[in-house]
Formats: sequence, C-alpha cells, structure tokens
Amino acid sequence: MELRGYQREAAAPALSGLNCIVCLPTGAGKTRVAAHVCWQHLHSRSEAKVAFLVNKVHLVDQHVEKEFRELQKSFRVAAVSGENSHKTFFADVVKQSDLIVCTAQILHNALASGKEDTHVDLAEFSLLVIDECHHTHKDAVYNKIMLGYLQRKLRGQQNLPQILGLTASPGTGGATTLEGAVEHILQICANLDAEEISVVQEEVQQLQSHVPQPRKQHDLCQERVQDPFGEQLKKMMEKIQQHMELPGLPRDFGTQDYEQRIVELEKTAAETFCRRTRVCALHLRKYNDALLVNDTVRMLDAFQCLQHFYADKGDTQDPTERFLTDTFEENRASLQALAGDQRYKNPKLSRLEEILQEHFQPHGTSRGIVFTKTRQSAHSLLSWLQDTATLRGRHIRAAVLTGAGYSNQTKPMTQNEQQDIIKQFREGALNLLFSTSVAEEGLDIPECNIVVRYGLMTNEIAMMQARGRARAKDSIYSVIAKTNSREVSRELLNEKLVVLMERAISVVQAMPKQEYCLKIRKLQEMSVARWLLKEARISERRQLHDPSAVRLYCVSCSVAVCRGSDIRTVEGTHHVNINPSFGLCYRVSSGKMHFQRTFKDWEPGCRIVCSQCNQDWGLEMIYRQVKLPILCIKNFVVETPAEKKRYKKWSAVTFPIEEFDYTEYCYSTHSLSF
Repeated sequence: MELRGYQREAAAPALSGLNCIVCLPTGAGKTRVAAHVCWQHLHSRSEAKVAFLVNKVHLVDQHVEKEFRELQKSFRVAAVSGENSHKTFFADVVKQSDLIVCTAQILHNALASGKEDTHVDLAEFSLLVIDECHHTHKDAVYNKIMLGYLQRKLRGQQNLPQILGLTASPGTGGATTLEGAVEHILQICANLDAEEISVVQEEVQQLQSHVPQPRKQHDLCQERVQDPFGEQLKKMMEKIQQHMELPGLPRDFGTQDYEQRIVELEKTAAETFCRRTRVCALHLRKYNDALLVNDTVRMLDAFQCLQHFYADKGDTQDPTERFLTDTFEENRASLQALAGDQRYKNPKLSRLEEILQEHFQPHGTSRGIVFTKTRQSAHSLLSWLQDTATLRGRHIRAAVLTGAGYSNQTKPMTQNEQQDIIKQFREGALNLLFSTSVAEEGLDIPECNIVVRYGLMTNEIAMMQARGRARAKDSIYSVIAKTNSREVSRELLNEKLVVLMERAISVVQAMPKQEYCLKIRKLQEMSVARWLLKEARISERRQLHDPSAVRLYCVSCSVAVCRGSDIRTVEGTHHVNINPSFGLCYRVSSGKMHFQRTFKDWEPGCRIVCSQCNQDWGLEMIYRQVKLPILCIKNFVVETPAEKKRYKKWSAVTFPIEEFDYTEYCYSTHSLSF
C-alpha cells in the first residue's frame, strides 16, 4: 500500500482521524489514497469496520478487484451491489466483513429498513468513505445517508464513523461569484461533516509530473451553409402545429427549450384528456429529437430516427394518428433523398474526421474517447465512422460505451457489456470509444492521448472529469462545436469556474478554525431542519386522499382502469395492482423481460399494454409464483377529488399505499376461485 509523496500529503488529515475531503485530479490515485487510509484504519483499531460507498454499480467490483486486492490478504472484504446476490443479505454481510464496498443506495435502504433482519445501523461502521463526494447534495442518496448522520451528530451522539470524501472537483454549485462558490464549498463540507479539505500544496511538482495536463484546442466550425433536410422537418412541424389549432405554440424548433415546452404541453394535454394535443405533442417531440440529431451527426441518422418511430406505429383508426402518419409518408421520399446528399454534410463531422485522421495514423498506438451527449449520437457516430472511407484504413477499432439506465431511444448496455468494452479498450483490442458521460468519472480506463468533447454543454465538473482522461504524454483535449455557439460559451465559462473553485477552496482553507466550525454547524442545522420539514410534508401529502377515492386512467386513451385502493407495494419498491379484474384491462405485449441480475423472491414476466390503445403500462412480475402487474406511474393520469395529474414517481402521489400481503392475497384469490 505504498503511496507517492503527493498522495501521502493528501491522505495525512484522514490518517490522523479527521473527517476530510481529499481533492485530487482525475488519474492522481484518489482510490489508492482511500485504500491506504482504510488499511491503516483497520490495522489500528480492534473493532474497525469500513464502508466504501460508490454511486455506480460497476465501480463496486472494479475497486475490489484493483485497489482493495491487497487488503483482502489481511481483512474480510465484500463487494455488494444490485448486480449480485449479497444485496439481499446485506445486513449479514456487514456483520461478517471488515470492509464493504457497495453502492450508496444499498446502504441507504439498509439504514432505512424497519425490519430487524435487514436493518443496518450507522454506528456499526467506524469509517465511511464516499467516492465522487461532490454528489453529496440535495436529494442525492449520498446526502440522504449524511443527513441521517448529521441528525445524530446534532443530537450529541458520539459513536459516529469517521468520514472521508473523494473528489476531483467539488465544483461551484452553479455560482459565478467568489462569495457564491465559497458558500457552495462550505455546504459540501457541511454535508460531509468535513473538518478539512485536503489538496496537494507541498508536492505539487510531483503531482504534475504524474498527472500531466493535456493541451487544449477549440476545433470550431461554421453552420451548414444550407440545411434543406432540417428546413423540411420544420415545415412538417409547422403543419402539425396548425392541425393542433392552439394559439401561442412555440416556434424555436430544434432546441432544448422547444423540447421542454412541448413536454409540458403533452403533460397538460394528458391531464385534461385532450388526446389530439397529446398525440401531436409526442410526435413533435420526435421531430425535435430528429432536428437535434441532424445538428449533431448526420441527416441519415435523423431520418432513421423518424423512420423507426413511424414503423412502430402500424395501422391505426385514430384520425390524429392517421394525419400524423400520412404527413410523414408524404415527405418520406424527399427526406430520404436529402439525407443522402453529401452537399449538406455536417461541418462538425468533417472536423472530427480531420482530428481522427491526424491522431490515428496507420499502425499507430493512439487511444481516444469521443464524449457526446446522448446514446443516440454515440451509436450514430460509430455508424458514421464505419461508413467513412478515409477512416477505414487507419486501424481504428471503435465501440460505443453508454449507461445502463433505460431509454426510449436506444437499448441500454448491460453491466457485463460495459465491462467487456472497457476490458477490450484497456487491453488494446479497442482504441476508440464513442461514449456518453458514463466514462467521465470513476471508470478504470487507461490513459488516452486524444479526448474529444463533441458538441457538449455540461458543467465544470464534467469538463474536468473528461479532460482528466487525456493523461498520456503530449495528449490533446479537443472541443468540437459551432463557432459562437452556446457550447463554446459554456466551455469558456467552465474554464473560469475551475479557477473560481480553486480560489474558493483556498478561501475556505484559510478561514480561522472557530469561524469555519461555526459556519459548518449553522449550515448543518439548516440542512437537517429543511430535511425534517420536507419529510413531514411528504408524509402529510401521502395522507391527503382516501385510496378508494383515487382513480387511474390510461395516459393515452383516458380509459379508467383501476382505483388507488387496488395498488400495493412489493419490497417497498414495486407498485402492483392486486385486483383480479384488472387483468381484463391489459394484455401481454411481448416475450418475457430479461434483466442482468436475479432477484430474491421474484422474476420479471412480460411487458403489459393497454388493451384499448396499446399504451405501454409496465410489466408482470412473478412473485413467489404469483403473477402481479407492476405499473409505471408515468403511463397513467391520477385523478383525486382535488385534481387530475401525471406523476413521474409513485413517491409523489397523494394517497397512502399499503405493503403487499402475500398470505392475505393468496387466501382471498383462493376463496374467489370457489
């Protein structure tokens, strides 16, 4: 567990037993510092127990296999995530282990559990390490854990774990003034109960020699001189908006602002059962997506987005759907012809082509990542690369790396698929990744000599994380964007915010100890008070309406399908309908769903859709051999005595939901069958 000089300097406060935040650049070995602190902690205390928390599932096994391998020779180390069977027996694993590497959500669930066999107490741990600790804010799971810690601290509880936070950048929290940035840093310190922020000051030269900064270049290009494909899409959107016959509809097609307003329009239309407006809004959003794809990659990719969307529609008797399908069919041939016209090629792609040609010489040893915003654009960029003749002979071995969450546009990558891609990239079988933000932080990815941010607009933390991937000698960090675009403005602002953040950290470090402690205490008291008030309001809101007075309607066809009193929760997470007659309202739409992980008492069944309009509703679960439909709340409109409303999460509804009683359900359904 040997450390470099700068790592020893960064680790010093934690090794002396202080709660602290270690702030080291990407690639400087923050996890190695934490592993060393854990090793010393476990060696020096007879009843020590450590929890190392991460915010992404794949980091659990990665850390155990790499940085914590040495500790396994002397201590009992366990890896627990939603991807393995240990999750179900987490409380037992905690009792039997010295160090647990786990996702924060698993620890939070165990801390919140009211059942004796699944509950874990914070006082069982003597050290809590929080990876990527800049996420300890607002409603993030890290912050929920720490709010429980702070509540105990403010009550005077003594046996609380030491806290060690790890980050490459705490950021400025959106602040653009020194005062605001200092307030943000203090809030992060308060959230983590940090007595100190540890940055390298004495061993700066050694740090810089081990973590060289890449040369940054802005690779700017002009707008397309002509964009007849995009113009035709906009004319089609105008036609759809005229059909809607609504005044004041937005006209800023192809922007994020337009998307937000059209999403809000669709939500309102669903709540007021205005089907025509809702369906048109859904289609307009798809056209807006196509315009954004057209701006980012190729016209062909944008055309294929729409083509796939309308191919899934099939025949329909609904007049609005018929009008929208006919509108696309009338323009299909001309759109396809324009999409293949090389005169209107995207200038950003031409610039990317030049950069890849320059850095990926035949038989060269280059390795790079192109960061892009969406999964759709990552897949489209790979397709473009494979279709570009000038790049084919350069021995570029490319793949896509995206997140594991679900999306309507593209299939998510499984954890195994992600690990396989990273392994191939590490070993050299792949040398170029088209990636979303999933590769920005935490992943054990080898040094790159070219990192490209392709048309991205993110904050200073994401910029620093991406830049930190270009760690090879004489590496390049390129920003491809349109001249005078919002992306360029944001990148320039991010550079200023990094300097502002560093100044804010220095101001906080220079504060007299008493002043710092008073400020931290006050911020903690305010945070806990806000949290308790919020929890009380949520609890109050859940009791506003009697479940039997609540009705759920299909979001698409507005047919009433069940009451709130039909809903139960399984394992506190899955919301199921236990009314046997509900089976008449839906039908099974496809084969059995497959998830990468297995579950203790249940397995996924088939997807379910509305029997009237084919709207997706959720899926069946097979729970202890009983089939139960799991409902996704966003696919329904909820009517209470007060209003009709759509919700994104079940946690926001205004009526109480009981836990599913397996014995009672089996008894009642068995009785009904006689």
